[in-house]
Amino acid sequence: MKRLIPTMILVILCIGGFWFASSKDFFKEKPPEAPALVNVKKEEVAGYTIKKGDTVIELQQKDGGWTMIRPSAIPLNAVQPAGWIDSFNAVKKDKIVDENPSDLTQFGLNPPAQEFSIKLTNGTTHTLSVGSPVAVQGYYYAKFGGSPEVFQISESTLTSLAKQQIDFMEKRPIQLNYEQVRALSVDWKGHKWTLTKSEPDKKSYEANWKLGDKEVKGVDASGYLDKAAFLSTEQLAKPASEVKGLDQPELRIEIQTAGEDGKETSTVYVGKVENDNVWIAKQGGEWAFAVPASAIQELADKDKEAPAEQK
Repeated sequence: MKRLIPTMILVILCIGGFWFASSKDFFKEKPPEAPALVNVKKEEVAGYTIKKGDTVIELQQKDGGWTMIRPSAIPLNAVQPAGWIDSFNAVKKDKIVDENPSDLTQFGLNPPAQEFSIKLTNGTTHTLSVGSPVAVQGYYYAKFGGSPEVFQISESTLTSLAKQQIDFMEKRPIQLNYEQVRALSVDWKGHKWTLTKSEPDKKSYEANWKLGDKEVKGVDASGYLDKAAFLSTEQLAKPASEVKGLDQPELRIEIQTAGEDGKETSTVYVGKVENDNVWIAKQGGEWAFAVPASAIQELADKDKEAPAEQK
C-alpha cells in the first residue's frame, strides 16, 4: 500500500492539472488575431494629419525628409514622424459593434471626435475616424475609410495615434557623438571650465581626459558629456531670431569634434536667460530651445564634483 501512495498522489496532481488547464481554456483553439486595417509602406506616404476638434497636425514627407505644415513648423525628431506610421499600421478591430448602423451619432462618429488620415504618393487616402468611448472602459468606437462598419479599438491604440505637436519635436538642443568629441567648454555667467580628451585615438569611455589641469577617467568624462547632451525642453521651440540678446549671451557652450577624416570642427551654442529658462540656440542655427535654468546650473557646476573614484 505504501508503494501505491506516491503513484496515487501523482495521478491526483495530473487530474488537478488537467482540470485547471481546461478551466483556463488551454485546450481550446484560440481565435485568429485580427488583421491590421491597412499596411502602408513608409516610403509611399506623402503625409498624414491628426485631427481633434479644431486642432490639426499635418506632416508631409519629401525625399525621405519630414516637415510639419500645421499648426506650425518645428524642428522634428529623427524617428517620431516615421514612427507614427507604424502606429497607424498597427490599428486593428478589437470587436465589431455594428456592420451597418443607421445612425453614427450614437457612436460619436457624426462628426467624429478624432480623425487620423494617411495620404499616399499615388493619391490614395486612408482615414480612421474615432468617436465616443465605449461603455466598457478602455475602448472607443471607430470606423475606417468608406466602410459603414463600426468597431472598437483600444485606448492604448488611440493613445499611440493621438499625438500632440510637441511629441514630434526634437527636444534636445545639443546633439553629441561622444566618440567625435575632443573638447567641451562651458561658460555660464562667467564661470568657465573645459574638458579635453587627452587620448583622441581611444574610445571616449576608455580614454583619459583633462578638466583644466586635473586628470579625468573616461567613465567620469561621460558624466560631463551627458549633462550637455541630455539638456532637454518641454516647450515648443521657436525661431532663434525671436530670442533677444543671443548676441550677448549668459551661456556659451563650445564643442570641438573630429570627423572620420580627422578634420576638426567647432560648434558653439549660446543661451539667454528668460525667467526660469535659458533659450539655447546653435550659432547660425534656426531654432532656440527653452531649457530650465536649473539644468544649466547643474552643467556649470559639474566641474566642482570630484571624480567618483577619488571620493
